[in-house]
Amino acid sequence: MNSEFSVFVYILSLLAINQNERLTSSQISDRIHIHSARIRKVLGVMKRYGFVETKEGIAGGYILSKKPENIHLKDVYTMVESKPLQIPKRSLNEELSLPTTVDASLEYIFFSCEKQMLKHLEKIKLSDIIEGGNLL
Repeated sequence: MNSEFSVFVYILSLLAINQNERLTSSQISDRIHIHSARIRKVLGVMKRYGFVETKEGIAGGYILSKKPENIHLKDVYTMVESKPLQIPKRSLNEELSLPTTVDASLEYIFFSCEKQMLKHLEKIKLSDIIEGGNLL
C-alpha cells in the first residue's frame, strides 16, 4: 500500500462529505493540498471504475456515483493497486547470491499479508471513515 491509496480515500471522503455540490479538481486540490494535476489523474481512474461522475462547463465538477455506505476500502485498494504486493525482481538466484527460497518465502509472506489486509478492508466502508465509525 502506498500514499496513492490515501489520496483516493481523501478525495472520496471529500466528495462524500459534499454530496450536494459538484467539486472541481481545483477545489479538491485546495482542500486536501495535493496538486490539481494529480487530483485530475486520480479522478480519471475513479471515473473509469464508476466511483465518480463528471459534468463539464460552468456548473461542472465531480460527484460520487455511489453512496458512501456502498464503497468498501477493499474496492478502493483494488482500484489503486493493480498488482499484488510483490518482490521487486527475481534475480536473486544467481551464483553467490541469496537462495531461491528467499523469493518463495517473500512471495508467501506478501500474499498472506495482502490477503489479510483485503479481508480487513472489506469490512470498512467509506461511510465508516467520514462518520468516525468504530475503527480504532
